[in-house]
Amino acid sequence: MSYLNIKLKKKLKFRLDLSQLIPGKIGKKTKTEIKALKISYGNEKRNISDFFSISGTLKNGIIFKGDLSKCDYIGNQMQNGEIIINGNTGNYLGNKMYDGRIIVNGSTSDYTGCSLHGGEIIIKKNTGDYLGSSQQGNKIGMSGGLLLVHGNAGTRAGFKMRAGVIYIKGNTKNFLGNQMIAGTIIINGKVGSNIGLLMKRGTIIIKNQKFLAPHFNYNGTNEYIFLKIMEFYLEKISKEFKNIFPSIYTKKYLGDVNCKGMGEVLIIS
Repeated sequence: MSYLNIKLKKKLKFRLDLSQLIPGKIGKKTKTEIKALKISYGNEKRNISDFFSISGTLKNGIIFKGDLSKCDYIGNQMQNGEIIINGNTGNYLGNKMYDGRIIVNGSTSDYTGCSLHGGEIIIKKNTGDYLGSSQQGNKIGMSGGLLLVHGNAGTRAGFKMRAGVIYIKGNTKNFLGNQMIAGTIIINGKVGSNIGLLMKRGTIIIKNQKFLAPHFNYNGTNEYIFLKIMEFYLEKISKEFKNIFPSIYTKKYLGDVNCKGMGEVLIIS
């Protein structure tokens, strides 16, 4: 397989916006043209080649190497192809992404998958706050696609989410699914407080935990067969979902009652 390799050459003092470096934008450019692309660094305009070495060919996608924790907007509005990141990344990874695949062999910062429309983002370690959320001031968060986090997530994951799937294999902090409109969030680990606050619709699935939230009403215990149907379709997206619901025996809660919401929180025992 043939990838364009983009390797960070030196430690960054200021942040970089790498929104230009997606397969759809640089696919027809030569290496010389890519190296000459201008990006902002502090109050200066600098060439990509001042910070990155570039080798290989863009056939299957792009591989980023190095500590990119000060590099934002990687995969911004991406519509096709694959990006692999061997290191940590900054904010807004996969912002407004439509299709394609991003794999991060490290951790990401805040607003990962912000306003995601489609495609897949797989994070092998941890992520920050506002996973799959809306940008500040916008009414719509993630509206499609898949966000898979192998580690932990911060606060307000799924904020204003309206479609798609978020799967966090570790723990997440407070305000999970805040103002959620639709979609599915699955948590393997522990969750913080104020789950589903102002939630209208959608599904949050939590495993083996107590659920104490005054803004949700208990709706009974039952075998929720729909989970196996969901599992069947999720397995087609990723093998990570194989046997994700070993039990379909759930406790169901509906809310947020404060906004007459019909969102559901399912606790799998």
